[in-house]
Amino acid sequence: MNQSDITRRPLHGVKVLEFATILAIPSCAVHLSDMGAEVIKVESLTGDPHRYGLGPILPNESKGFTVINRGKRSISIDLGAEESTKIIRELVEQSDIVLMSLKLSDLQKFGLRYEDINEWNPSIIYLEHAPYGPNGPYGQEGGYDVVAQGMSGLGSIMAGDIAGVPGTINPAVADVATGLASALAVVTALRHRDSTGEGQKVSTSLLQTSLILAMNRIHWFAATDPPAWERTSLALAEAQENGAGFAEQRDIYNQFTNPGGGQATNTYFRYYRASDKFFAVGALSHGLRVKFCRVLDVVDPRTEDFDMNRSEDYDKLVQFTRQCEDIMRSQTADSWIKQLRQAGVPSGPFNFPHEIFDEEQILANDFVLSLEHSKLGHYKTYGTAIKMEKTPVFPTISSPGLGEHSRQILEELGYSEDHISRLIQDDVIIQSD
Repeated sequence: MNQSDITRRPLHGVKVLEFATILAIPSCAVHLSDMGAEVIKVESLTGDPHRYGLGPILPNESKGFTVINRGKRSISIDLGAEESTKIIRELVEQSDIVLMSLKLSDLQKFGLRYEDINEWNPSIIYLEHAPYGPNGPYGQEGGYDVVAQGMSGLGSIMAGDIAGVPGTINPAVADVATGLASALAVVTALRHRDSTGEGQKVSTSLLQTSLILAMNRIHWFAATDPPAWERTSLALAEAQENGAGFAEQRDIYNQFTNPGGGQATNTYFRYYRASDKFFAVGALSHGLRVKFCRVLDVVDPRTEDFDMNRSEDYDKLVQFTRQCEDIMRSQTADSWIKQLRQAGVPSGPFNFPHEIFDEEQILANDFVLSLEHSKLGHYKTYGTAIKMEKTPVFPTISSPGLGEHSRQILEELGYSEDHISRLIQDDVIIQSD
């Protein structure tokens, strides 16, 4: 890496202010930073709560925070202090993008609504992250991935059954996807501003992202769905009244909306247990299924007159799936992967997170990278979301300490050493070691 590489990054020269905590919008800022934007993370005096979350290592530092906040500088400031408004205004005036995920009550309290920010900088691109959308009964509440997944129906599709209750989905996929969507939103708005000179407010939400992640499972067709949905609602209501667990309720849903689509009949697109490890198979087309059956030397029971709604045919498919599972347990995962790939059937390993750092395919494409943290030292994490031929994308620094750059940022705004020292003494800002 050299200075010319840094200045060639696609968002070099773009300045971003991040008012956000935990995961969704901080991860958006990581993508922008990887693309070359200068990101200043505005933190309270106690810092982003994620600093004290997953894998605490040192005071104000956790593994989770470090991974989700690379490439940023931190100013720790009391937003309620009188002098803070002037500092924030000066930062906004020199910024291109503001990422905002504070609750509406806090935006009003600290004067950080779009209307306020736009007065200071009319060309600003202001990302408003309203987790459940700005309207409705949840519109003014802080957002959590687990709530959005449950409300959207995504949880009912992805969650496992834990003692009769849906298990939480980890990692927080709605947060992660919202970060990507938010990065796309502000880059699109940036292109518009560069063409017209107009800034604007753009919006994303955990709830909308969750609906998008559910993809083709989120649909309603007048020609086919009302009767099936009515039967589903009645059957689910009866099951709930009788105390049915989550797995049973989901089976009921699938029975009416996707007959034969459950795990018991899923033969071609799934994970299998081999004699040693798990591995993945993805054979969705008819041609791939034929190749799969040749490798295993099995015959699919579905003939032209096969009817999934007939119990005897459904049972045949269940037995066929069990047969394939038994065969898979006869050899190692590597052996099956080799045979299936040679036959043209998509297949690959099932890795636990610690194993991905030795996965040949991941390493060959630089999908993980190494960074140096000022206090934690060397570490590895996921790579950049995109790669570009003409304008490189990569991070330059690790995550910041709480208020690590407070003094530096204020010096850049023209504050004197004495003024900065007084702000530190008065607990308006924090400057960490």
